[in-house]
Amino acid sequence: MGLITVPEYVAKKTGCPMIMDGILDEPAWQKAMPVGDFQFPWFVSGEKEQTEAKIVWDDERIYFAFRCDDKHIWAEHYSHNDPVSEDDCCEAFICPIPDGPERYDYINYEINCIGTWKVGYHAESRGVVHKSWQDCKHLEIGRVINGSCNNDSDIDRGWVLEFSVPFSHFKGFSALFPPRDGQVIHIGLNRCGGKTNSQYSQWAPSSTAQPQFHSPKDFGKVIFSTELLK
Repeated sequence: MGLITVPEYVAKKTGCPMIMDGILDEPAWQKAMPVGDFQFPWFVSGEKEQTEAKIVWDDERIYFAFRCDDKHIWAEHYSHNDPVSEDDCCEAFICPIPDGPERYDYINYEINCIGTWKVGYHAESRGVVHKSWQDCKHLEIGRVINGSCNNDSDIDRGWVLEFSVPFSHFKGFSALFPPRDGQVIHIGLNRCGGKTNSQYSQWAPSSTAQPQFHSPKDFGKVIFSTELLK
């Protein structure tokens, strides 16, 4: 693979209440800029169905929104911490610390199109690893499917996922939250394509030869801004 430029994104602060319902009608979502096109680092064949993602935050939470082009929506996992990456799924992998010994410690949030989540906690620097993190409290999820799920006889339009993560999930890390203006974290935004036209796409492409989202050195740079979206 050639030289990969790590993308950057400025995440601005919400100036309005946020409701996780998958509709994305809040002024913050309407005014926030997308992170940029997702890439397909391991593309072989099929259709490259694009994803639009945005990130915003407030004093309590960080919020993610994904609009997913998808002609064949599929999900078969209904229990939390099931392997939802086998379904149509979006993911946010978050490294809360930008440098030092904790730089590659992260929490991965994987959520399929019907709202089933899998969360992993990887604090290798502290020797704390939970591939299925049970203490994942107060995760809020909304989704809308524009089509039919698990029915390949028709053509779907796509689906929307939004979810929010409380900053309390990062209390074991050395950085303080809510963030200060200019504070940096690293995030990997990923998408899995489900049963039909399965693709691996990413905002910040991994530099690995084979599909691998768990590559924190390749995550994109996210800079918090206290500028209000209103």
